[in-house]
Amino acid sequence: MSGFLSLRREPFKSLYLLFCKFDILLRKPWWVIRNLLPSWRPRRSWPMSWCLQINEIRYYEAVSKAIGTNDNHPTAKELRLGPGVLGLYVDGVPQLVHDKLQFWARTAGVEPTRIPGYWMHQPGEPIVMGSKPAPGEKVVLYFHGGGYVIHSAHPDSPTSYIARSVVQHCAAAGANIRRIFNLEYRLSSHDPYPRENPFPAALLDALAGYAYLINDVGFLSSDIVIAGDSAGGNLALALTRYLLEMQAHDEIPAEQKLKPPFAMILLSPWADVSNSYCAYPRSSVFTNARSDFLIVPSKLHDGTYKVDYELRAYSGVHGIAFAETNEYVSPGSAAFKDEDISFRGFPPTYITSGSGEILLDQIRALVRRMQRDVGGNLIYYEADDAIHDFIGFPWQEPQRTTTLKNIGKWMSELLSKSP
Repeated sequence: MSGFLSLRREPFKSLYLLFCKFDILLRKPWWVIRNLLPSWRPRRSWPMSWCLQINEIRYYEAVSKAIGTNDNHPTAKELRLGPGVLGLYVDGVPQLVHDKLQFWARTAGVEPTRIPGYWMHQPGEPIVMGSKPAPGEKVVLYFHGGGYVIHSAHPDSPTSYIARSVVQHCAAAGANIRRIFNLEYRLSSHDPYPRENPFPAALLDALAGYAYLINDVGFLSSDIVIAGDSAGGNLALALTRYLLEMQAHDEIPAEQKLKPPFAMILLSPWADVSNSYCAYPRSSVFTNARSDFLIVPSKLHDGTYKVDYELRAYSGVHGIAFAETNEYVSPGSAAFKDEDISFRGFPPTYITSGSGEILLDQIRALVRRMQRDVGGNLIYYEADDAIHDFIGFPWQEPQRTTTLKNIGKWMSELLSKSP
């Protein structure tokens, strides 16, 4: 629908949601029949409960695309405090924006600005918000997923469950990590909404969050672990690349540079923002279409694939071709040959994926490319038959807990080897 009858408008939005509540009850018996035998299921190993869960999530993914974003969710436009919520504003850092990042920002009409960030402390830790680090303490700078268009860094957001889970297992394994700084970077939007915050708005915000931990809180760069899921993993890669490139830039004064982080944790990273893998019929985009909640782009009459809202919003004025061939945006793009893109100087990195997710091929490409330069400091764990961002779904067991324990063990061992 469009115009006055749009499902994004009231009262049609509420009526549509009411219809969906009854509609899904009618669909569930069909989902049971469709997945009755193991050979009929997206993955033979999946129990019936997983099949029903993935169908329900996919259903509501389609609903959310029809009704649009929910304006009640916390965003970078406002710091939202409440009981037990530790948040503050972080200032932009225009003095740290140089070279290509400065050019891209001007082209897109975005600039550094003040944004919210939220602290999440380990339960029982008597830490004052923003207090100086304890001796040997590491901190996690976390970027949430959501295709750069939805979700939030707010502690009440579903993606914050992922950040908490990672840090809890790292702490349980003996790593001295007591808190997370969850940055509320600006979300991108496109028609029918106002065109706002395309690339590199989120990267400008990520840089501000990193600078805050160093300049205001007092952490060293060697104390910071950057982590992110899905689009947040993409942002973690982009920030680290920028920090490394600025270190090597001779014309930039030393005081306008920040060193790269101690380590990275990338959970189902969105490594290719473009549709580059749609050109390959046997790619995971299609072979894993039934075993993931992410929706495959629709094929158009001319044989090309529809440009999804997320891609249009994030690429903005730069265009689709830019997204496919830019190492900051799509380091796992099929448009690159492995030797075309460098990861020299990147810190120790742990990457996860699920073998049932549609992003699998682009994540494997990212891993191949990083391994050439990072070598043994790169660990990749592919969870059998798991979906995209499976760390965020409690029913994805035992894959979820096994992966979290592996990350915790890796982090503990990494810290034991550091000076």
